[in-house]
Amino acid sequence: MSIQIDLSSDVAVVTGGGSGIGEGIATMLAEAGAKVAIADLSAEAAKSVAEQITSKGGTAIGVEFNIADPASIEQGLAQVREQFGPVSVLVNNAAAWAIKKFADTSAEEAQKVVDVTLLGTINVMRAALPDLLETQGRIVNVASDSARTGEHSMSVYAGAKAGVIGVTKSLAKEVGRKGVRANVVAPGTTVTPGSSGFIDSVGGADKLAKAYPLGRLGTPADIAGAVVFLASPLSTWITGQVLSVSGGFTMV
Repeated sequence: MSIQIDLSSDVAVVTGGGSGIGEGIATMLAEAGAKVAIADLSAEAAKSVAEQITSKGGTAIGVEFNIADPASIEQGLAQVREQFGPVSVLVNNAAAWAIKKFADTSAEEAQKVVDVTLLGTINVMRAALPDLLETQGRIVNVASDSARTGEHSMSVYAGAKAGVIGVTKSLAKEVGRKGVRANVVAPGTTVTPGSSGFIDSVGGADKLAKAYPLGRLGTPADIAGAVVFLASPLSTWITGQVLSVSGGFTMV
């Protein structure tokens, strides 16, 4: 007797899926059987990840998405529907950040972080919601434990991710009775190309890992496992929750 996660009837969209955590999530969703659309600002990166997935027997396409542009999102979702059908799993992972002290962060830099990280997530959820209501789908938004604890030199990013948590909880209350679940995965520091600047700024991976009870930093697969769980039938009575995936760094 065994338990397996089978998402073979699902159509998943992963924003920011062209690298890092998003690539890990897209890959694991495909391994669970989902048809996956890798949505990324870089069409080339999205296509590359999709090709890697299909070469291993999965089903995936790459779609260019600018989540700060509602028209781009609608165009991307139209491609997904044409290829696979309505979306049933939406993973909002794309974000922007500036590693600067608050006083040194310009208005333009702050606006970009908010436009992509918070408003971009809202834009994608709004565009995909008709599909999710039709399919009784699941939303998993990737936030950050910085939204819960704060983070030196990433104040605007932490604030935008806190907004992601707030809007996810609120939406979960609105659509729960319609069969749609919405949850948040909040990673701790995860080793990706995009996090290298932050890791270097605090003294390197070895030094930072000493603050983690499990003794290491995260990997994209660590985050992907939590996302796939929340997208699966194993979590059917879970909504509006924030799951820290942080090696014990955040215990709230």
